Amino acid sequence: MMPKEFGYERPFMLYSPDGRLIQVEYAAEAVRHGSPVVGIRGKSFSLMVTHTKDTDPLIDPVEKIHLVDENIGIAGAGYTGDINLLIDEARLEAQRYRVVFEDPIDVKSIVNHITQFMYQFTRYSGVRPLGAALIVVGSDRTGNHLYQIDPRGLMMSGKAMAIGMNCEDATNVLKEGYREDLNMKDAILLAVKALSKAEESGSPVEVGIAKGSKFIKTNLEGALKLAN
Repeated sequence: MMPKEFGYERPFMLYSPDGRLIQVEYAAEAVRHGSPVVGIRGKSFSLMVTHTKDTDPLIDPVEKIHLVDENIGIAGAGYTGDINLLIDEARLEAQRYRVVFEDPIDVKSIVNHITQFMYQFTRYSGVRPLGAALIVVGSDRTGNHLYQIDPRGLMMSGKAMAIGMNCEDATNVLKEGYREDLNMKDAILLAVKALSKAEESGSPVEVGIAKGSKFIKTNLEGALKLAN
């Protein structure tokens, strides 16, 4: 039997006696300390909101919503370096798809690729799971989409979801306020309310909206103007 001091706290992907992957759980804990992201899917749109990250008064704010292709945007919670790695991988896959098919990639294909990429980091010794979770928003020929991906490489689709710090509090706000007939303006305001519940911040709110065949990133004021 492995001595306790050389047990499951070591950076190897081993199952504990009760069937847990401890390093994956630590990665999920890193996500719970990250800045929150909230997403909502409506009948004719899907959107996400988050705060731009103010690191220092002398440094420009860091944007959290990233354009992957003209129809897809991604935002993450957790370690910034891990999030950026996933964004770059998603952009590469989107470009590969364009070269082959001469069309923007569909949302489900990009999500499947990212989940498989993340899952590989849970299978082998010598690597650590990525300390990042993602909200993916996009639109394609099949409609508007909202996905969540966690460090296990688990993909979930839904109508409203939140990741990051105090995501349970944000989810409770979404459960209370979500309706099937939400218009875009009401959805933005609900998402901002949920975001504020999860994190009180004076940082500007960043909004990403997928509608039709386009993904648009803007500030809160611009998003409300688009919704009117």
